[in-house]
Amino acid sequence: MRTLTWFPLIASALACVVLTASVPPTSTSSFLSEADKTRLKKVIEPGFELKDLAALHYAVIGYNLVGETIPKNAEACKFILNAVGGDASGLSLENLYYAVTAWKGIGICQPLPNAAIIKTFAAVVEKDSVAISEVFYAITGLSAVSQKLTEPAVVKLVKALQAALKKDDSILNLGYLFHIAAELGPAGSFAFDRIEDAIVQADEVDGKYLQFEGGLSISSLVVKGAFQLSINLKKKPPISSEQTVKFANYLLSRRSVQTSKGVVGLLAALSVLANNPFENPICIALADGGISVSSKQPLVSVKVCDILGRSLKTLPSVVANSATRVSDDVVIISKKAFQPLASDKTLYTMNLMEIKPERGVYKISVSAGSVSNIVTVKVLSEVIVDYLEIGTADADQTTQPKLSRVEYPKKLSSKIEADSQQKLVIRFLLKDSTSKKPIRVHQAFVRLYSLSNSANSHGQEIIFVAEPDAGNVYKFDMDVGSTAGEFGHISGDYNIELIVGDAVLINSFQWNVAQITLKLPESQSAVQTSDEKSNLYKPKPEIKHMFREPEVRPPRVVSNLFTGLCLAPVLLLLILWAKLGVNISNFPLSLSAVIFHLGLGGIFALFGVFWLQLNMFVTLRYLLGIGVVTFLAGNKLLSQIASRKGR
Repeated sequence: MRTLTWFPLIASALACVVLTASVPPTSTSSFLSEADKTRLKKVIEPGFELKDLAALHYAVIGYNLVGETIPKNAEACKFILNAVGGDASGLSLENLYYAVTAWKGIGICQPLPNAAIIKTFAAVVEKDSVAISEVFYAITGLSAVSQKLTEPAVVKLVKALQAALKKDDSILNLGYLFHIAAELGPAGSFAFDRIEDAIVQADEVDGKYLQFEGGLSISSLVVKGAFQLSINLKKKPPISSEQTVKFANYLLSRRSVQTSKGVVGLLAALSVLANNPFENPICIALADGGISVSSKQPLVSVKVCDILGRSLKTLPSVVANSATRVSDDVVIISKKAFQPLASDKTLYTMNLMEIKPERGVYKISVSAGSVSNIVTVKVLSEVIVDYLEIGTADADQTTQPKLSRVEYPKKLSSKIEADSQQKLVIRFLLKDSTSKKPIRVHQAFVRLYSLSNSANSHGQEIIFVAEPDAGNVYKFDMDVGSTAGEFGHISGDYNIELIVGDAVLINSFQWNVAQITLKLPESQSAVQTSDEKSNLYKPKPEIKHMFREPEVRPPRVVSNLFTGLCLAPVLLLLILWAKLGVNISNFPLSLSAVIFHLGLGGIFALFGVFWLQLNMFVTLRYLLGIGVVTFLAGNKLLSQIASRKGR
């Protein structure tokens, strides 16, 4: 019956773990903090130096987006009016756009020469063949000076835009299109259907981010334009909540942007994501300083807010669905509620230490209403030294070690002495201060450093690793004789320190345990004679290349016999010629014939000399000269024979 009673609870815990692992986070893990806004303001502040219209445009728009008062209003207005002039003829279309949008952003400037400005922008819109980027500047500029297009002009523009998209429907042009369509009102509904076409072109990275090729500028342009168009048309954009969160994750990952254009694009896109009536990403993240908990600080604090760091309009119930220890996947809590803080509506806390979890790293699945995220916290513990024993033993282990116990954090009162026939022995056990269980730590080092003031040993230190056994007792044995080289064979007094550290310890420590006098053997180099030392810098014998010893040759009788056998066919040829008779009457008595036969004989003679004396390279050099002459003479001889037969 007991097994049946516990079975539903076990199954429920397993199901919780499976669901937690399979459901991806539906919230962001960060938000735009006040520190981020301050840093971004510093990026765009140089625009108020009034040296460039584009820089001023980005500075004014950026300050408006973060809700800051614009400095140097009068100077900025004067700079814009001087740049525009009386008829706006001295500015390019883009700079005129920067001027009028900055003028509108300041809001208190003297009137601009609107007639000339409207004429410049309208000329762009009325073209039969339009460039979408130029239309964006023109339409936005007209909106800045509160000028709307007539209905016939809107119809003509829509047709021109559709024709331009057939030629180039790049993601950049689609981004501009959404902004243009948002200014056209209901007539811009034709662009709404292209939002889905644009979103499917986004690249997903690590399952967490969505971005467009081209980076922050294009991604922010498309996202802001798509949502702004949807807001104006009062239609939910074809962008899922998961896609919205991934776009927000990408934008927040670019908080370190260092250009004015990038800052404004980032702020504008985050603002429209946070304020649109359709999808508003929520951030669930650890609050500042909440990455670790301990008995002294038992609260896990999470921040639940929008992506601009503001509290939510409707405060959700925040619940820890599960907390799983990373090292072994053990679930320690399930469905535990966070408590809201009265002083800050974005902060929620939970006392994790009341269930006395073991030290380690935990992943907590946190849900706030319909969204969730996973946060990682470290449970810290305090380590205590249960005991430490130190002493010496014979290196050959013929006797038991003589160990003295030392209480933390005291130092052994007597000095330890060890020579090359002994070894230093340390045994210690670490325990968790709360559970009193033996524990292992990431770092357990024994450090020995010299106390001598001599030039050779000053600052000398050696660090060794202490290893635990199966019972978590740390053991350290140092054979003095075999480790003398690591000390540079420098005898003397050394301090012994124990260094204990771990990522989940609240009290990592460095403990001066004892003092030891080491008597180390001298190195072989130390007993070098003065003559050997003086010979160290004398010239050494010249190094000469040694060829491989030649192979052993056979006896002379065997070599001569083999030579005779090789020459036997030639002797036989001469005998047969003498018996049959050699007809030399047809031998042409010409210079070419004589040279050819002499050359041919010379080649055979060269082969014989090569076999007896020459090497291959010398033979080839001679063969080249003889061969060329023989070839030319032979060619001449064959020509003479052929002409004689032709007669």
